[in-house]
Amino acid sequence: MVSTPDTPRTLARQITQDCVARRLRQLSRIVTRQYDEALRPIGLTVNQLNILALVVSQGQLRPGQLGAQLGMEKSTVSRTVARMESRGWIDIGAGTDRRSQALKATYAGRQLLLQAAPLWQELQNRLLDPTSDSGSLLAAFGLLGHQADSHQPFQTERENTASHFYSGDSAEDFYS
Repeated sequence: MVSTPDTPRTLARQITQDCVARRLRQLSRIVTRQYDEALRPIGLTVNQLNILALVVSQGQLRPGQLGAQLGMEKSTVSRTVARMESRGWIDIGAGTDRRSQALKATYAGRQLLLQAAPLWQELQNRLLDPTSDSGSLLAAFGLLGHQADSHQPFQTERENTASHFYSGDSAEDFYS
């Protein structure tokens, strides 16, 4: 059970060290950067990979279904799908009525998915390996069965480990 601190500064320190939402968002950004870096050689982001994989696995689906299944905002779906269409990876066609659209992977999109598979698999294996730097990072967040001491402040060795993953180019350039 978390106790309520008695000063704003103590509360702020507790939130910055113990907030589950902050830790999960940080982990998400770190892992996303790892996937984006692994997929960079083929010009794909992990967000695009997940969209492509879902479209290929479903055969065809509406943008709203895609957003719901991936937990994405409507504007993010529209923007990302438009970029993927312009690169020839996805076709946007008419849906079941005049107001709807249907997404379908192109031949190039399916081939790109096959090309991404070994890059994705290599990173998956590294992330799930508790002896790798990435596995150590996931373990620090309590995601590989190795639970960090819950009485230690979050901003210790874990922050040092995380800072390694923040180095280098940002993944933002993929989205422009």
